Amino acid sequence: MNRLGRLGVVLGVLTLTAATGCEEKPEPAKIHRVKGSDHLSKKEWKEAAAAYELSLQADPKQDKVWEKKAYAHMQMGETDKAAEALLKLMEFKTEPAQKAELYRGLASLHMQGGQSDKAEQYFNEALKLEPKDEASLGWLAEIYSQRGGARSMAAAPVEADLQKSLEYYDKVIALNPNSANTYLNKRIVMAKYMEHEKQQKDVAELEIKENAKDATKAAEAKARAEQHQARMEEFKKQFDELSRKFSEAAKAAKAAQAGATTK
Repeated sequence: MNRLGRLGVVLGVLTLTAATGCEEKPEPAKIHRVKGSDHLSKKEWKEAAAAYELSLQADPKQDKVWEKKAYAHMQMGETDKAAEALLKLMEFKTEPAQKAELYRGLASLHMQGGQSDKAEQYFNEALKLEPKDEASLGWLAEIYSQRGGARSMAAAPVEADLQKSLEYYDKVIALNPNSANTYLNKRIVMAKYMEHEKQQKDVAELEIKENAKDATKAAEAKARAEQHQARMEEFKKQFDELSRKFSEAAKAAKAAQAGATTK
């Protein structure tokens, strides 16, 4: 066969190959991915999640699809399924900062779903990667604040949780001493802690009266009452100091905002 003949055969093969390629059906992963995105754009969350599930069954190595699937489940309030998709997305992350961000997202998702235990778990995972993660520390302080009863006037104070909350707020302040909100939130916890000390003092004073004829027990109760009174006074000093720092930080933030506006 001469050169011209061979060239004709090659061109024929190329043409045939191209034509065959056009007739091939799209891959299942792409078909369902496109359907999922169409449903997502129409806010058809259930249908979008189902389509993305089929796409991922065909090809699980689609990080963006895992992310979109998680979003669809979030919109339906399906926290566990959204978290499952985000954990699969984690497999595609290589940088510590990316993983920490995703852990914070998982934690926030569980906070919205009222699952503070799981939220705490993921905030701690983020802190393992970024020990100076101010956002995670702040949220952990809030979690323990709620558990300690600081966010409810009717809730009984829980000393251990209040103490833990204060410790986390101190870490946030160490990282960002100009955060007015942190001083405000810590002050709320401190007020609940003072309530706890007042309750304990009242109990001790009642025991003094009940054991008026037992000098030993009365003395023990009196010592506890004095101890709780001393703690109340110390907390009051800290509370006032927090109020001062909150005021200063708030004024500084307002001045900075005003300066940025005039530029």
